[in-house]
Amino acid sequence: MRALAHRIVLAEGWARRGIAVAAGACGALAMPPFGILPALVVALVVAVWLVDGSASAGRLATVRRAAAAGWFWGFGYFLGGLWWIGSAFLVQPDLFLPLMPLGVLGLPALLAVFPALGFGLASLLWSGGAGRIAALAAALGAAEWLRGHAFTGFPWNALGLALGQNGWLMQAASLVGLDGLTVIAILVCAAPATLADDRPAPSRLGPSVAAALALAGLALFGGLRLADGPVAEVAGVRLRIMQPNLPQDEKFAPSAGSDILRRYLALSARP
Repeated sequence: MRALAHRIVLAEGWARRGIAVAAGACGALAMPPFGILPALVVALVVAVWLVDGSASAGRLATVRRAAAAGWFWGFGYFLGGLWWIGSAFLVQPDLFLPLMPLGVLGLPALLAVFPALGFGLASLLWSGGAGRIAALAAALGAAEWLRGHAFTGFPWNALGLALGQNGWLMQAASLVGLDGLTVIAILVCAAPATLADDRPAPSRLGPSVAAALALAGLALFGGLRLADGPVAEVAGVRLRIMQPNLPQDEKFAPSAGSDILRRYLALSARP
């Protein structure tokens, strides 16, 4: 593992970029419909080593190298997780097929700016040993929060959803929300990167042991919470899911507002 880490840390040029893209794409496998949590471990361990290899003469150069690695990592992640958007351009291919690259490649390229910010910020907080895992969790977690809120937000495939694929692990969201799950997921999944450190065994093994205990704690909390049984029904409350089947052009027409409201009220009043 140490030899692999050294190769990634020392990689340059297109080899470094290719490693970043491949690692990000691997991380997408932790999202639905696959839900392979170890895939995010691979992605974030490589992310740590990429930031390790960003050190350069001068802080600004270091931040630039880390941000560039973050952009390629994010491009691979979003390309692997959002490729299906291309199917929308096949509905009327004679009209929209030429625009497919904007959705399949352009959107991942734009969203990759957020991991780039996360990696760059992490490089400013970087330190040796386990401290750099916390730096990545704080910086990339903040970038993920920003992605979910800036410009109306696009929180699709937030890193915390890797823990949301398991009924027990996802219960922690009741305490910390999705943003908290994202930070926890980064901490847990990036921790094994220290196994390749040239440090005494306690320093190398400690973060991975802590990550394993954290996962066990999350599972225990989730198991106990689910053991309470289903949430009791509240008397006098009626929940109904409605599909008003509105034409797209009506949804955004202010003049149709009253008619849309009446349609909703009529559907909700049905027995």
